[in-house]
Amino acid sequence: MIEVNGLTKTWGQIHALNEVSFKVEKGQIVGFLGANGAGKTTTMDILCGCIGADAGSAKVAGYDITEEPLEAKRRLGYLPDVPPLHLDMIVEEYIEYAARLRKVPRTELKKRIDYSLDQLNLGDVRKRLVGNLSKGYRQRVALAQAIVHDPDVLVLDEPTEGLDPNQIVQIRELIRSLAGRHTIILSSHILSEVQNTCDHIIIIHKGRVVSQGTYEQLAASMQGGNVYRLRVARNADKLAGEVRPLNGVQNVVTGSDPTELEVTINGEPDAVLDQLAAKIVSGGFGLRELALKTKSLEEVFFQLTK
Repeated sequence: MIEVNGLTKTWGQIHALNEVSFKVEKGQIVGFLGANGAGKTTTMDILCGCIGADAGSAKVAGYDITEEPLEAKRRLGYLPDVPPLHLDMIVEEYIEYAARLRKVPRTELKKRIDYSLDQLNLGDVRKRLVGNLSKGYRQRVALAQAIVHDPDVLVLDEPTEGLDPNQIVQIRELIRSLAGRHTIILSSHILSEVQNTCDHIIIIHKGRVVSQGTYEQLAASMQGGNVYRLRVARNADKLAGEVRPLNGVQNVVTGSDPTELEVTINGEPDAVLDQLAAKIVSGGFGLRELALKTKSLEEVFFQLTK
């Protein structure tokens, strides 16, 4: 649904983007992560046709944003980092204005306005001035204008910027509710939000994509394998000696708690876990817990961008 190939962009002597490439499949929510100045907003601006690239291409729903900009933009909804709001307009008036800009057919206009307001829970404020709303409600209005024409793709640049914790949760739930019907790519500095919201993650650093995949894949790649926390009732030290020789076990570390071990498994873990569980049961060690232990997204991000 989104295809970016070799995007390159320079501002004078600054290389904002250096051959950035990625794909976003239909119906996915993808988190686009990077520190300030990493190239997130530049990528999104190119993807939405706001600026041009020096090299490379970007396609939305199969349409090249440079060669077929009108067709690409018809299938695109954009929420930039500074929401494009008219504060002196009434909410439903502004959404209608956005719909007309998007050339929503007159016969569908009311239905699309009502749908957008309903999806963003704006029914109670539809007659109020945008400028009199709280920041959280303004952000909802900005999201409503992005979906009013029912686009295939939503590009959201920092959609929870400046919101309080309750508002962040509300916007996150709203974004999740839009998944499936829309393919979504969003940037955020709140890594826990990306971890909780997104199906796939792309990390950009100094204008280059340094890693991409699911959170679990990124965490596993940083750990060099799958790390499992193992807790038994007794004799953890003895169990460690019996586990180390198992095929597929890369490392075994005893923890500060005498009943716990950390076991690193390379490759496909299912067969190794079966052997491990059988060893615990047959040896009478008393299995209490066997759980995958992963790095937080913050740890992964820091390791990739330090």
